[in-house]
Amino acid sequence: LLPNGTMLAIVVGKMLVMPMLGIVSTWFLQRYYIDFPDTIDATCYLIMMIVFITPTANNVMVMVELSGSSSKEGMARVIGYQYLVSPVVLSVVLAVVVSLANCHFDASPVCATAGATY
Repeated sequence: LLPNGTMLAIVVGKMLVMPMLGIVSTWFLQRYYIDFPDTIDATCYLIMMIVFITPTANNVMVMVELSGSSSKEGMARVIGYQYLVSPVVLSVVLAVVVSLANCHFDASPVCATAGATY
């Protein structure tokens, strides 16, 4: 069984650090390497970032097996902790990612006028 500190580190890494890496890498690729057509760019950027923000049981299984304690209870506990914090953390991260995909990475004029007062 993994120590609680290790389980917390896995959850924080997967639920907070990985989304930040996804946002930064998507921004970097968008800025320097990728040029999608305007009709699909927001969708593509959203998909690129969503890959990083979802809690996955497969990644947890590999992490637990590499740690040397390949107990099913350890995997179940880490996955359970991830799903315990997912409603709050995933909601915030998903809102940020959708906002970035629609307004920051997309060059549409809709976002530029969304903050304007009339």
